[in-house]
Amino acid sequence: MARIVRKKLFVRKRPCQFCLSKSPVVYVDYKNEELLSKLVNLQGKIISSRITGTCAKHQRAVALAIKRARLVAILPYIGSVKKEFVKKDAIKESKPVVTTNETTTTQENK
Repeated sequence: MARIVRKKLFVRKRPCQFCLSKSPVVYVDYKNEELLSKLVNLQGKIISSRITGTCAKHQRAVALAIKRARLVAILPYIGSVKKEFVKKDAIKESKPVVTTNETTTTQENK
């Protein structure tokens, strides 16, 4: 039997946002939290250049800047912890304590 060969659709590569800026970026600053947080997903992982569209040169610079920002505690190593993963037993809800003194004092006053 002959295999059916499917043609892959041509997907245009996204242009590098650092190369296309008015003044080309030579150094990706690790202190620019707003820019670096866009290049990190919710789990804290660095997003690949295939998705962000950065060229190889700037992807290496971005990875280095993110690692430096993590080291200096500007960016977290991991993403935020969801409440679903926290054990329910660890969080104890405080319930109001009902005292019997109030009921006995009201009965004595009658």
